[in-house]
Parts: sequence; structure tokens; C-alpha cells
Amino acid sequence: MLNITYDIVGSFLRPKEIKDARAQYNSGEISLPDLRTVEDAAIADLVAKQVQHGLSMVTDGEFRRRWWHLDWLKEFDGFTTQHLDKAGNHIELGYIDGKISYDPGRHHPEIEAYDFLASEASKYPGVTAKKCISGPNMILVDNYLQLGKQDLPDYNIDLLIDDIAAAYQAAIKDLYAHGCRYLQIDDTSWTYMIDSNFLAKIESMGFDKTTVLEWFRVVSTKALEGRPADMTIATHFCKGNFKGHHLFEGFYDSVAPVIAQVPYDGFYVEYDDERSGSFEPWAALRGTDATFVAGLISTKNSEMETVADIQRRFDEVRSIVGDNIALSPQCGFASVEEGNSIDEATQWNKIDLLVEAANALS
Repeated sequence: MLNITYDIVGSFLRPKEIKDARAQYNSGEISLPDLRTVEDAAIADLVAKQVQHGLSMVTDGEFRRRWWHLDWLKEFDGFTTQHLDKAGNHIELGYIDGKISYDPGRHHPEIEAYDFLASEASKYPGVTAKKCISGPNMILVDNYLQLGKQDLPDYNIDLLIDDIAAAYQAAIKDLYAHGCRYLQIDDTSWTYMIDSNFLAKIESMGFDKTTVLEWFRVVSTKALEGRPADMTIATHFCKGNFKGHHLFEGFYDSVAPVIAQVPYDGFYVEYDDERSGSFEPWAALRGTDATFVAGLISTKNSEMETVADIQRRFDEVRSIVGDNIALSPQCGFASVEEGNSIDEATQWNKIDLLVEAANALS
């Protein structure tokens, strides 16, 4: 159970100084320590702004990342990426190039990033640093379902799932050792499996939906085994968010019963427009200890929702899922460094609306 009435998902629009510094670093004009100095200042400012705007759980906005998922997945040995140009966009996809593992003894930029966030959050009484990481399913998605790499010298699917799960268990324990007590695992893999075009693609590769969903359920569940008892772990998923554009179409009806079996403390789910369908699939959470966090505020659309509309839809959620519910935006504001197609003023107006609406609901 999550002890919250509202929360954010994680990422924020990158300020100009970070974009400029990242470009300078990529061109060799400044060093990595120079880039980190710029990022540190921007993250300290972001944490202060989150607190000022009424947030009690804060993130670093993913300011150090290029991608919402790959920067974290690169922390695992045996995983790497390749660069592709696709539909006018330069993208990266990951794949397995060895035995998957997590070594807590080596330097991890993502752990270092959490340490800095926690130090900033500690300046504000009652404020918690939330770490967001991408989920284990994304390794399977990129390697098998995106790049079609089915012949892995070290693995069959069962052995791979075991190693991915063990790597996540080690990473979670490492984060805990560094003081993390609130972890959010972001995993859009589930919504790949509701999109008819993507399902046609994987069927052409010899996979079927039921089998892949079982992969996801098993590896996600095993990844949480041995988790510290006083560490809260939630998950978030949406229908993709690339520069403010969704990637998938479909309803949650066929995947919600599977997702709900994974023992997360909370489920942050996108519901900002008609593409999401009914809340009925999440009746599976009613009467459980898991909190359903309804993502009713759009981070992609600059149009402002109203408190009245949020109240109406939140009442719908309560009638189906019960009282163990909370409110959030449907996604972050910048799943990739370019960010969504809204401006910073709108971003903070959305945060203010979140807090106002949640207070009106309580």
C-alpha cells in the first residue's frame, strides 16, 4: 500500500542549461565533471521547486538521462545498445551481449544520481527522494520483440528470466543500501501487448501474446523476491511517451489481470483520455493492499483539466477499485531528453492542479 493521496511520475522538462551542456559534452567542448556540475545545480533547483509546489516525494527529473529506460538498463553487465535512425528520429535499442548481472562493487552512475538526489531531499523535512528505474520486462522487449535477437549463446528464456530477476534483486538491494526507501519501476512493456500492430509484429516473429505476458509476469515477480520489508516499490506504465506522442493503442482489459498479480505496492496507470478505456479492468485490485494511482492529468497536452472533471473521474475510480486510490499525471513530462510539447509554465501549472485536485478530493 502507498501512503499517498497524490504523486508525480518522475521526469521533468530539461532546462536549457542542461540541454546546452549535454550538447557541449557530446561535442567534446566540456568534460563529464563539467556536465555533472550543471546537472547538480539544475537538480538542486528542481528539488526546491517540487517542494515549493507541494510535492512531498521528489525526483531528480531524470535530468541525467537521455532515455527513460536505457540509461538504467546499461547498469547491468551483459546489456548494451545500438543506435538506429527510424522515421526521422535517432533512437537506441538495447540487446543482450553476455550474461546479465548487476555488480554492486563497480561504479554505477544511477546510484550516484540517487545519492545526490537523496542529499538534496534531506534538506527539506518530511520530503522523500523517489528513485525511478525501468523494469525487467524492457530487456526482453528490446532484445526479443524489437530487435528480434532470438539466438542467445548463454540462454534459453527460462535461464534469462532467472538472471534478469537476480540482477534486479541485487540492484534493488544496492539502492536500499544507499538509503532508497521508495522505488518506482517504470515498464511500458505491458502496453506493447495491447496494441494490434505490435501484436501482429510479434506473431510474425513466432511469439504469442499469452506466452510473452507470462514472461513479463514471471520476471517482474521474481525481480521483487527478497526485497527489503520497509522498501516501498510501485510500478508505472503508460502507452508510450516519445516527445509527447503515444506509441500504442488499445485497452487494459486483457493485461490488467496479469499485471495485478505482480506484488507491487502501487500501480500508476495512464488514464488521461479516451484511449485508456474504462477503469473496470482494475477491479482486480479492489480489496487488496495495492494502491491504484489514476493518471488523470495529461503531461502531453497543454490544455488544463478542471478540478471538477478530475473529481468526476476519480469518483468513477473509487466506485470500481475502492478507497485505496491516489491521483497522478499519466506520465512524466520528458521521457526522453527533448521533452513533451508543452512549456515549463504549463508543466508547473499541471503540478499545481494535481495538488489542488488531490486536496479537494481528500
